[in-house]
Amino acid sequence: MKKIKLNYLLDLAFFVQFVLVGYSGLIMYFNRHAAGPILRLIHDKVGVLMLLFFVVHVALHWRWILLRTKNLFGKEGQMKETKKIKLNYFVDLAFFIQFALVSYSGLIMLFNHHAAGPILRLIHDKIGILMLFFFVVHIALHWRWMIFTTRSLFSRQREMKEGEVIEANYMPVD
Repeated sequence: MKKIKLNYLLDLAFFVQFVLVGYSGLIMYFNRHAAGPILRLIHDKVGVLMLLFFVVHVALHWRWILLRTKNLFGKEGQMKETKKIKLNYFVDLAFFIQFALVSYSGLIMLFNHHAAGPILRLIHDKIGILMLFFFVVHIALHWRWMIFTTRSLFSRQREMKEGEVIEANYMPVD
C-alpha cells in the first residue's frame, strides 16, 4: 500500500475515532447521567484505540515534524517558513501537547479510577474540550490536502486505448 493511501486511511479512521470520543466526551461533560454505560464504554475503548492511531500518525509524519522544526528554528534562529506553515506547526504542537495530557489523564482514570482526583478530571475535561477546537482548526488547515487526496484516490482514471480520441466541448468565442 502506498504511503499516501495508508496515511489517508489512517487519518480517516482517526477522524471517526476523534468524532466518537469527542461526542461522547461532550455528552458526559454536560450531562454525566445521560451518558449510559455504552457511551462510556465507547469513550474509553475508542479513546485507547485513538491513542494507538495517534502514535502511528506521528510516526508517519515524523520526517515532516523534524523538517519543519529544523526549518522553523534554523541556524540563524530565524523562522524561514510561510505564515500558514508556521500556524500549522504551532497548532499541531499545541494539539500534540493537549492530546498527551488528555491521553495521560484518561488512562489514569480508566485503569485507576480512584486515583483520579478532581484536578485530573478537570484537566481531562477542559483540555478535551479545547482539543475539539484545535481539531477543527487542524482539519481546516489540511482541508485542501483532504479534498485533493480524496479526489485522487477515488477518481476513476481510465486508461486510453490506442488511437482513442478525447472529444472536448468547445464554446465559440465572440
